[in-house]
Amino acid sequence: MYLTGQNFDHRAEEYLLIKKHDAIAFGSGLEKIDWFKKTDQLRNIGKHLPARSSLNIERVFTYAEGEYLQFKLKSAKCKVSPARSAVDIVRHIKEKEELENIRKSMQIVEKVFKDVRKEIKKPELTEIVLAQFIQKKGLLYGAEGISFPAIVASGAHAAIPHHVPENKKLVRGESIILDFGFKYKNYCSDFTRTVFLGHAPKKLAEAYNQVEKAYNECIALISSQKTTGDQAYQKAVNVLAEKHLDKYFTHSLGHGTGLEIHELPNLSPKSNDMLQDGMVFSIEPGVYMTKLGGIRIEDLVYMEKGKVKKFINISTKLEDNVL
Repeated sequence: MYLTGQNFDHRAEEYLLIKKHDAIAFGSGLEKIDWFKKTDQLRNIGKHLPARSSLNIERVFTYAEGEYLQFKLKSAKCKVSPARSAVDIVRHIKEKEELENIRKSMQIVEKVFKDVRKEIKKPELTEIVLAQFIQKKGLLYGAEGISFPAIVASGAHAAIPHHVPENKKLVRGESIILDFGFKYKNYCSDFTRTVFLGHAPKKLAEAYNQVEKAYNECIALISSQKTTGDQAYQKAVNVLAEKHLDKYFTHSLGHGTGLEIHELPNLSPKSNDMLQDGMVFSIEPGVYMTKLGGIRIEDLVYMEKGKVKKFINISTKLEDNVL
């Protein structure tokens, strides 16, 4: 989509061969793709590549597809190698229009969260009903779709980072993780807050405050010096370790977001991605304690003049998230 402006979501198998002077779409042969010079089926790729050339294939190819290409191109002595997508590398720096689309997508999130804070107080509300409410509200506020199915995870379910909402009722005193995002002009948003109905139990409140500290200190680190993804991740681990919570932090600190919900850069233990101006990424430390519940705080941010900037400003303070 980044190169063509076309949405491939409805097509089962489409591939793009980028050459020096043109681009060729390979598909199932079931429909014509008229926005390129040629269309073809993948089995005929050999005739478009010179002998003793090299072909870098992106991670979207399965192992079997890679083996198939090796077989088809063996006679041409064409070397097939997996590679990080050149397009991913180009698009990790967002242009002004892209940033504006993400900002508008996040502004939809802001409006929806304001409504959620009222809706969540209704008696007998369940996870799945609230998730449906979130998604419907986003569409009413101008979203063209969702970035991913909304997560509403309460009580013990909040200890599962990617819990699928169930018919469980929301209960006072439990942590409730709300994680959702929308698409605006194909650009995604991503946002998480952990809220409590009535009050936050002491152990969960202490965990919340330490997660918020990790969130704030990671942003401060990235804004104060050149930082790689693994350095940002390690800062979160170190802050959580102050309260012996690091063992409950089970995922990366964040990820790039744009046309896809997960893009470059990666803020993970082995990432050497340098965080730089124009990048959009999430900051989302969390802790997940079996049976007790979980805490996650997430905002989508961007880099400008060496500083972390937020698209929207929704409080992360515990007192503002006890409803």
